[in-house]
Amino acid sequence: MILNKLQSANSIIMDSVNASNNKHAAETFKNQLISLSVLTAQLEQLLNLIDYVQAKGITPSIMSPEIKESLQAAVDSCGEKTYSHALDAGTVAALKNAADLCRNAFNSIWKEAADKKCSSIIESLASLKSLLADVKDADKLIAALCTAKENAPSSKNDVDVFLDNIERGKHIIEGLHFDSDNEVKSFIEKVRMQKATVVNLTPHVLEWLKNNHLSDKIKLRF
Repeated sequence: MILNKLQSANSIIMDSVNASNNKHAAETFKNQLISLSVLTAQLEQLLNLIDYVQAKGITPSIMSPEIKESLQAAVDSCGEKTYSHALDAGTVAALKNAADLCRNAFNSIWKEAADKKCSSIIESLASLKSLLADVKDADKLIAALCTAKENAPSSKNDVDVFLDNIERGKHIIEGLHFDSDNEVKSFIEKVRMQKATVVNLTPHVLEWLKNNHLSDKIKLRF
């Protein structure tokens, strides 16, 4: 509903700009039309992005009834005043404020939802990276995920990259084949906490290290 209103408002804006040029309307009105045009385009992009993120199952509902009502009222007001050539700075500012509330809600919910989706991947990669063949690649992946979960995406491509990186992390971790092996999991946890000793290098663990080409990753020290 809101997106439909925005598209309608954008159409009215362009008609009003043309009418304003033809009638040499006041410069103030034209400036407000330009500001509104930029704002509605940004808002439309944000709403489409929110829909995309929710469709991907990353976040729950972002648009609360209060935010929806505020946006709807502001969009309606801008559309009506544009059509009647009565658009003023206050009306445009009201829409900007409503859009900012929507964006802030999106940013906040994204951080919480994205953290839940990738925190375990980040922790596992950080714990196991010394056992991985490509430590630098793991570090880059960890950095990318940390950045993504702290900064809401600005495009659908950002969302896709975030999800792709999560899958890459899962693939790396699953490649070590220890999830269903309690003895190996216990050893990995001790390594992570820097409490592993030679006693923990059981024949089964040594075999697992050998099968995963990780024998050269183990270092002994006093």
